[in-house]
Amino acid sequence: MSILNRLFGPKQPPPPPRDVMALAAPLVRPAVQIVPSADDATSYFGGAPPLPDGTAWPTAGGRPLTFLACLDLSPLQAALSTPWLPSSGRLLFFYDAENQPWGFDPKDRGSWAVMLVGDGSTPGRSEGLQPPTAALTRHAVSFRAIDTYPSWERAEVKALQLTDAETELLIDGGTASFGEAPMHQVSGFPQPVQGDEMELECQLVSHGLYCGDSSGYLSREAAGLSDGAKDWRLLLQIDSDDDLGVMWGDAGILYFWIREQDARAGRFDQAWAVLQCH
Repeated sequence: MSILNRLFGPKQPPPPPRDVMALAAPLVRPAVQIVPSADDATSYFGGAPPLPDGTAWPTAGGRPLTFLACLDLSPLQAALSTPWLPSSGRLLFFYDAENQPWGFDPKDRGSWAVMLVGDGSTPGRSEGLQPPTAALTRHAVSFRAIDTYPSWERAEVKALQLTDAETELLIDGGTASFGEAPMHQVSGFPQPVQGDEMELECQLVSHGLYCGDSSGYLSREAAGLSDGAKDWRLLLQIDSDDDLGVMWGDAGILYFWIREQDARAGRFDQAWAVLQCH
């Protein structure tokens, strides 16, 4: 083919997309999807938390935090063995649902709480503690194992050199794991709304660096802290959900993260929350 033909002749159609899900299969991380349950399950969103006697309701600025979820770890582990989580007990999640802090400011610490309580605690003992104006209706849930895929922003996906069309296929394939249900999950890759660097954000902001702009990421301290981003695990992801009556910003997602070593040691008070929205 002559140079003129190559320059001015009809353009060749782009090559067909590759099998993106097969390319990304080695990168998959298993996760636990949280789905509605018809049973009166020991795991649920909303309702009343099974706070043990003598345990104070978490507050922020003198206001009670909203109770979000109780996750029973025994059935969760039965759905998918997650070595960095305890084998039993219940995780309780609270958050300042009124102000909805984003989590990029060290001052946001205390705007959420995660507790590990025993299996024997009963919700009825703390029923009267939940402020009626902040209460979410109780929705029983169960667990199922799914595959999660890294987003196009992660280095391992960039190494695949996906075309724009292939990137769209990866995005669609990743969300397909959830079916038509909201993207509530434990462990695995997050489903980012704004940017997929939450592990680094949690590492820096939990060490006192402001991450609402580039200053924290570019600081001298960040260079010595950034390697610790690899220790953070997705503890819980709660999607905006009309059935639950939760809307995070503009159709966003709320994420709870924790370092693996803290989770293994039962230090769930060290969890960090991040909110992202459109």
